Amino acid sequence: MSIKKKKYNTLYHRFIYSLLRKAAFIYTRLFLGYRSKDKYKIKKGESVVVLSNHQTDADPFCILTSFNKPVYPVATDSIFAGRLRSKLFSSLGVVAKKKGVGDFRSAATMREIINEKGSLLIFPEGNRTYCEFQFYIARNLTALLKKFKATVVLFNLNGGTGKSPRFKNKNRKGKFTGRIKRVLRYEEYSLMKDDELLGLIKDEIKVFDSDSSEKYKSDKRAEYLERIFFVCPVCKKTETIYSKGKYIYCRNCGALAEYTEDMHLKSENSVFRFTRVIDYWNFQKKYVADLKIKKGERIFSDKRVKVMLANPYRSRKTLYKGEIFLDDAYLYCGERKFDVKNIETASVVSGRNLTFSYGGNDYFLRGDKRFNPLKYAFIFNKLDTKMRQTGADPYYNLKEN
Repeated sequence: MSIKKKKYNTLYHRFIYSLLRKAAFIYTRLFLGYRSKDKYKIKKGESVVVLSNHQTDADPFCILTSFNKPVYPVATDSIFAGRLRSKLFSSLGVVAKKKGVGDFRSAATMREIINEKGSLLIFPEGNRTYCEFQFYIARNLTALLKKFKATVVLFNLNGGTGKSPRFKNKNRKGKFTGRIKRVLRYEEYSLMKDDELLGLIKDEIKVFDSDSSEKYKSDKRAEYLERIFFVCPVCKKTETIYSKGKYIYCRNCGALAEYTEDMHLKSENSVFRFTRVIDYWNFQKKYVADLKIKKGERIFSDKRVKVMLANPYRSRKTLYKGEIFLDDAYLYCGERKFDVKNIETASVVSGRNLTFSYGGNDYFLRGDKRFNPLKYAFIFNKLDTKMRQTGADPYYNLKEN
């Protein structure tokens, strides 16, 4: 009878992660000014599930510095596009998960890690914060935790929204810290009802940096906010927002607003009433929800966009470079067009990339430095797409956050 060889929590992984931990400590401190306020020592034979809010691309490295053993991150499968990248992440035990939908394969992999006395890092919201609201957290998380029977560590990242906002071109100067908010033993949370446990998790990982009064200094702190904002709240024109320095303004009507050091919006225009980014976000959602679309009318367009076939574990293949545009029926990419009815999922990756599933394949749109992928994710929840019909997208739907 053959004995199954361990894939996780191996001597090799413990050695590699010890090197990664040291490199991550140096990198996050030098380039992000990150400070970890707490450490957790994972005991021999103990499995830990770390649940954290998600503020920057470097979060897994930041959190890694707080633990003495490997914590395998669960990440969007879009980062596995490309043979070298997929081999690297797979060798490190990173768990690939499809964004915005249930994924039984990733759940099975997580269970295998726990069975081998390994530990996991999960960002329950499944998305890096845009505007300081809490993304949807799947209800099945609690059932998964109770099956794992692992120690649950609730972790907070504070200051990442100010230090390295999702729309940014460069980091700002200011505090960025991580701390353990709470530790839950299985004996404690196994007695909780699912709704009670889910509510506790939501409350403990919720972070609103703009309420902290911390200041994040940069002469270019508003650049590139047009990666998020695409509708002018004054004249209601789309694709007219432009950023420079600490200001955003509308190229159509001239409306001007400052993005302040404490992560608020300030304008002397009485119509521009938003002081928080989340309020602007919700205004745009309502704008798209109420939008009257005429048959064959161009809704959005962008120049200098690269369109790639980007299936996980395969090399990316560039299909087209140039202008794209969208109407009520098709997304046009040169001679190639995608019927919007067959778009299954769509999500923003990092600041200026859009990934979407279509016909069993994953596609990746990378625009220029001012490209706004968010408007496409919103409009795909407006049009008659598969993702709208199935409710597959809990992140960019048109409900107010």
